[in-house]
Amino acid sequence: MIPPIIRKRGESGNSLFLGTAALIFIVPMMGLSIDASFLYAVKGRLQAAADGASLGAARALNLGSTLTAQQTAAAQNATNWFYANFPPGTWATTNTLMTNSNPSENNSSGFMSSATGCPVTNGCGVYIYPDSTNPQLDHVQVSASTSVPTWFMHWFGMTTNEISVVSNATRRALVAMMVLDRSHSMCYVNGSSVTGNNPCGESNTTTPCYALIEAAKLFTGQFAEGRDYIGMISFAHNAYVHTAPTQSFQSTLGYTSSFGSGMGQIDNLVCDGGTGTAQAMSMGYQLLYQTGLPGALNVLLLETDGLPNTLTMNFYDSTNNVVGLVPTSNCQDSAGHSMASGKFNTANIPSWTSGQSLNSAPFLSTASPFSFTSIPKGMVGAVPSSDPGGGNVFWMMDQYFTTSTANDYDTNGATGGDYITLANGCNFNAANNTTVGYYGGNPPDLKWWPPTDVMGNSVNPTNAYQSFSGASPFDASGHVLVSGGWTNYHAAVLNATDNSAYVARANATNPAYVFTVGLGGNSTNGPPDPILLQRMANDPNGDLYNTDGPEPGGGYYLPCAQESTCINYSSQYKGTFIYAPTFSQLAQAFIKISSEILSLAK
Repeated sequence: MIPPIIRKRGESGNSLFLGTAALIFIVPMMGLSIDASFLYAVKGRLQAAADGASLGAARALNLGSTLTAQQTAAAQNATNWFYANFPPGTWATTNTLMTNSNPSENNSSGFMSSATGCPVTNGCGVYIYPDSTNPQLDHVQVSASTSVPTWFMHWFGMTTNEISVVSNATRRALVAMMVLDRSHSMCYVNGSSVTGNNPCGESNTTTPCYALIEAAKLFTGQFAEGRDYIGMISFAHNAYVHTAPTQSFQSTLGYTSSFGSGMGQIDNLVCDGGTGTAQAMSMGYQLLYQTGLPGALNVLLLETDGLPNTLTMNFYDSTNNVVGLVPTSNCQDSAGHSMASGKFNTANIPSWTSGQSLNSAPFLSTASPFSFTSIPKGMVGAVPSSDPGGGNVFWMMDQYFTTSTANDYDTNGATGGDYITLANGCNFNAANNTTVGYYGGNPPDLKWWPPTDVMGNSVNPTNAYQSFSGASPFDASGHVLVSGGWTNYHAAVLNATDNSAYVARANATNPAYVFTVGLGGNSTNGPPDPILLQRMANDPNGDLYNTDGPEPGGGYYLPCAQESTCINYSSQYKGTFIYAPTFSQLAQAFIKISSEILSLAK
């Protein structure tokens, strides 16, 4: 049995009194909590809008042909971003302004601009000013404020709360070298000539070579003259420096953007020849390095449609005073001396070429890390070879660079003198014993390949991409024995190319980001190696933008994550590798690379 509730006299009105009194404190506390939560939500959205505006302004600093035009475009872009994400009246807010409200941070050399499309007069400024210690860095500052209504606290006379936010972004100047493949296969699709006409270039819009011209001009159009620096090297079996990094790159190289287009050196590209990637990468990095802008974003952008197949080497080893020719070789130097005649000796340093000065236009090589002010006098030449499945042959002894004009930097020997003819008697062609031709096996005059190319890229570095076959592929001085055949030469070419990118990334003073674009669909014997290009870019996400590329002769590479040779260096800059299956997708790849670079430049 439940006992009855017994009320004591005098308690019947206490609960009502206490409850009523408590409301005086509870309601304001609840109101404060609700209004504070709403205030924080509005501030979060306002901050996000300001952050988007500052980042949008920083990215827009590449728009316009003058610095003032770029800054105006940045201010307008900030306005567009901010009011798209926080339009007036958002969540019942009022008096929303995007303006600079931190004059204490202003720099006297900064830029303050209003922009069109702002809901309030003179309320859409964005402040842009250079860094006080790094002239290659610009700061963008956006401040915003708004009035937030209260829902409960207005009972106590507080109708609105003012909140403000500040967002800062930065934009580094870009120093980039484009390293573009203008080899013979850029006129072909799936091993067949597109035009039946070689060389090809801008005159035929159906070729991969033309697609490269258009894509490269789109790339230069994404950056700002007067702010950024871009240069270009193109390569086949030799390399040609179109220009070192320059702030007038759009005028010099050409460009295509939403503002228009212009013609330049890119339009003069003519495609024909082998693929000497390692030399071109090293020369590109040399010019990038010696531009020497501390705090800038250093970038090498490589485009190639095939496998490297050419190395530039010195067959005279001055350290050990030995020559990379067999004793019976009749190859003659510039003085008519040969090994067979017994006149290659220490008294007469053998020379096929007199060397080439690189400290004048267009090479301008003057600074570390390489400081090669010249290609040395010696037995220097480039040896193009076939791609896998192409007969495993060596084509010729070739010029390693050219100083001819932009319209004549690869003429297949017709007028530019690309082929070395000083090395008379070299048996690269069994039919006529000249250097112009090919040899379907190991060149009988050669004894070894040097341990580095003429640019210092190692053919057998630590973590080499390709291993050498045979029980003893090297001699006592580290030379790669020619008896290893085309297979070992091919490994040497791939390793030196991989090493050229490693050197650029690993430099302690001016390390560079490396971005790579592999173009498929042109070559069946030697399509781009996605593992090599991933390694060169040091891309930790090598499968992100890529399908499995075809291997030479059939089949496909495994995804990068499944390849044991697909490695990364965690302490070095990480770039991006993009595989374009056909040349119709080349422009898209270049635009994606430019977007990646702009993200790094912030």
